[in-house]
Amino acid sequence: MRYNKSESEVKMMKKITAPRIPDEDLQVYPDDTYVIEDIGEISEQIFKKTILTGEIFEHFNLETVVFDGCVFDSVSLVSVNLTDVIFRNCDLSNLDLMGAVIHRVRFENCKLIGVNFSDATLRNCVFDDCYADYVAFRYANLKWVSFDSGAYTNSDFSGAQLVDTYLERLDLNKAQFLNCALSGIDISSCIFESITAMPQDLKGVNIDYSHAPALMPLFGIRVK
Repeated sequence: MRYNKSESEVKMMKKITAPRIPDEDLQVYPDDTYVIEDIGEISEQIFKKTILTGEIFEHFNLETVVFDGCVFDSVSLVSVNLTDVIFRNCDLSNLDLMGAVIHRVRFENCKLIGVNFSDATLRNCVFDDCYADYVAFRYANLKWVSFDSGAYTNSDFSGAQLVDTYLERLDLNKAQFLNCALSGIDISSCIFESITAMPQDLKGVNIDYSHAPALMPLFGIRVK
């Protein structure tokens, strides 16, 4: 279900630089299965309804690429550099992006179950209507990142740095925010029955009054 964007969301989106994708002159890969190491470093290409597989590639570069309806099967891209990339209607479940540098990238209506963004650096990124249960952002560094509508149950943001990061209409049930300073972060439109955090992690966070029962146990408060 889509919603009208709030004023704060509009302001945030103006800060985020969109992927720089040209309107034409991109090479199109047809529906097939490709092994990443056979393709080489990828630039100025469109993959439509393809299956990509491959071994671990450290410091691999993906630049000015559109993945539309693709499946990443057992792909591990540790320390990959992603710049000006769009993932649209893709299945990236269990993709390993640990230590990746991700800049001007959009994830639109993607399945991100179990994706590992731990220790990654994200700038000018948008996660729009994604199914991302068990996604990990442990010790990741996020700035100018928007998460809008989606399921992030059992997600892990422990140790992450969130600067100018926007969380809107997310299911954050059982999410972990240990040692993740949420000061200035607005989660008032999100839903959850419980989250894992320390009281100091929640200092300065903006919540809805309906969240109070879920957060009281973190402060040792019991309601009879």
